[in-house]
Amino acid sequence: MKFEKILPLALLLTITVSAQDTARYNPRMAECIEFLYSNMSLPDSVDYPHSYWKEQVRLALRARREMSWGDSVPRWEFLNYVLPVRVNNESLDNARQVIYRDLAPRLRGLTMQQAALEVNHWCHEHVSYRPSDARTSSPLATMANTIGRCGEESTFTVAALRSVGIPARQVYCPRWAHTDDNHAWVEVWICNPSSPTGSWHFMGACEPEETLDRGWFNWAASRSMLVRTYDQEGNEIQTTSTYAPTKTLNVHVADETGKPVSDATVDFRLYNYSEFFPLHTTVTDSNGNAHFTTGYGDLQIWVSKDGKYGVQKADAYTTNVTIVPCYSAGASWICEYDWHVPRTQLPEPDRSVVDTVSHNGRRLLAEDKIRTAYQQRTFYNGKDSLLRQARSNWPVIRNFINQGHPNTDLVIRGLSEKDLRDVTADVLRDACLMPQAGLQSGGVRVSTEPLRPYVAFIQKNLPPMTSSQWIEWVRNNITIDETANSRQLPMSVTGIYHTRRCDSANRELFTVAGARALGLRAELNPVGKAVVQGLSLATEGTAVPMGILRLDVPADVMYCHGYTVSRMVNGRPMSLDYADDDPTVTHKFRQGLQLPAGDYLLTTGTRLAGGDVLTRSIMFTLSPDHTTTIPVIFRKSDKSVRSDLQLDDSEKNSSATSIQSAQ
Repeated sequence: MKFEKILPLALLLTITVSAQDTARYNPRMAECIEFLYSNMSLPDSVDYPHSYWKEQVRLALRARREMSWGDSVPRWEFLNYVLPVRVNNESLDNARQVIYRDLAPRLRGLTMQQAALEVNHWCHEHVSYRPSDARTSSPLATMANTIGRCGEESTFTVAALRSVGIPARQVYCPRWAHTDDNHAWVEVWICNPSSPTGSWHFMGACEPEETLDRGWFNWAASRSMLVRTYDQEGNEIQTTSTYAPTKTLNVHVADETGKPVSDATVDFRLYNYSEFFPLHTTVTDSNGNAHFTTGYGDLQIWVSKDGKYGVQKADAYTTNVTIVPCYSAGASWICEYDWHVPRTQLPEPDRSVVDTVSHNGRRLLAEDKIRTAYQQRTFYNGKDSLLRQARSNWPVIRNFINQGHPNTDLVIRGLSEKDLRDVTADVLRDACLMPQAGLQSGGVRVSTEPLRPYVAFIQKNLPPMTSSQWIEWVRNNITIDETANSRQLPMSVTGIYHTRRCDSANRELFTVAGARALGLRAELNPVGKAVVQGLSLATEGTAVPMGILRLDVPADVMYCHGYTVSRMVNGRPMSLDYADDDPTVTHKFRQGLQLPAGDYLLTTGTRLAGGDVLTRSIMFTLSPDHTTTIPVIFRKSDKSVRSDLQLDDSEKNSSATSIQSAQ
């Protein structure tokens, strides 16, 4: 990508608008561009040229000018929830232009509320639910392939709403309390005669209902511990109270003498996917206090500072907790807890019933047929399974294979199923330039970052290096800046090379990608740190001390389906990032898996009928050059259910047929 001159970050121009004129505020292009750059993460300012942002602003202003509700959207809602292109961590594209061209004529004559509901029907014509990996595809890629997980459906729907000037934001329950899953949906800002000041309402993405504020997930959301969204500066906005009863949980951190501990890290953790996931992380004030607004369920409170840590359970109705960080590195302990999840007064929906009778149900059936017809016209219908997986992208994959580039098989082998659906020809050609050692250690895909060409660029701009030379080059040339990427977006290899700065997570990605381009074996270890032929940035280019962990775990229990392992980093447990659908992980742990030496936490959990959980946690030390064997014990009850991921439980739409989810 050509790098154009980037505008300097600056403060947003102060614009005085009286209360009565707010609804008719008409921003100018320069002001909008200034707002975007003032609130933009470093990766977006580097990886997308100024011309891209200027075009997106032009399109947003056109929608504001041409759609009948445009002037009713106040300045703040427009700047924060119409103007921005980015919704989540997706690749950015030209969806705004494509979607507006298709949708705008369809919405003529509708009220703002009617238009929002109609946009959702249009989204359902194009996309239905399919679970997949954590990478978020771009709106146009989701649309072209007609499937997406809930994060992609909601990203696509928000993009569609913003394209026609309706303020929209993605809201997210990062983890349910009552089942091993999570969910994302959409909130829209609506102004109508009965509420001239406007208000936020919710709907299921690509899951149209007849009215706003209704969806299959109402029941699940009423049991949530946290529902959140973000503003354009990356600040968390909690909207839990819209969906569930809430309380404020106050935590006081003190040392052994009772003196308050300031600047201690406080994690409010919820059991899900066989780990205690940090729903919210904050630090204590000068009086040692921190707080969190949450639902009425049990939470684990984990506090840490300067390597010392403490952990305690907060019951559903507890509002005040005092914790003393009393553990240090090398401590060993075992904790068993019973965890209770929030209850609800709402009836659980019957997802086995498909609505084919109501007007809305008949519309959904017709929309399914529209989507099916598109697939039949566009997708590969032959016997080649690889091309079938590629869906709308099959011509790109077929042409690449037919061109016979060196290393074609290795390149294809390194692509995920989602990669097959949206990888571009320039990425595939560039990947063929990677030496076999790099391809064999993972190829161009390092984690869940968007795939972009970088191999030829690295080889052109850097000389051959050994692993220790590459580690030293990264350490000396790439500065860590944790202040400019609050949304934790992935940054391109070329962008990092040009700016010579990025956050620590992106520097690890850059280290792996650059090493592979130079022909070195490299990968991210299970805690997200780059390892280049046994060397890491964290150990200043020296070999990482390793031990062997052997778990006495039943062969039929998969990782994340009953147990997880976390490594202690600065007094906080960081879960090892192994795939939850890979049965070989348990096999490797049974045989003995090599891991960096240090303290580890093994967590097991048994989900009970109704959602409550029985857990057992054991802290232990993995010594260098030693094999440590840990028994994996699952607590049981006569109310136990199979401890397994229940992905479909919270993702099914009780109204839509979603017939494409299986195709």
